[in-house]
Amino acid sequence: MKMTLGQKFRILRTQAGASEEYTALLLKTAVGTYQKIEDDFIYPTESMINKAAKLYGITYDHLLKIGEED
Repeated sequence: MKMTLGQKFRILRTQAGASEEYTALLLKTAVGTYQKIEDDFIYPTESMINKAAKLYGITYDHLLKIGEED
C-alpha cells in the first residue's frame, strides 16, 4: 500500500523528534496548514515538498519514494 504525502511528512517529522509547531515554523507555514498536510486534508505544494526535503537532508525524489515498494 502506498503512503500518502501526509504520512511521509509525519514519519519524517517524528523521526526527527520535532513537533508540528516547530516543523511548521521551519517550513514557514501556519501550524494549521502543516497539520492539514499531515492529515491529508490539503496537498503540499511542490515548493513545500522541496522545503521539507531540504529540512530533512534528503532529495525531493527520496521524499516521494519513502514507503514505496521497489
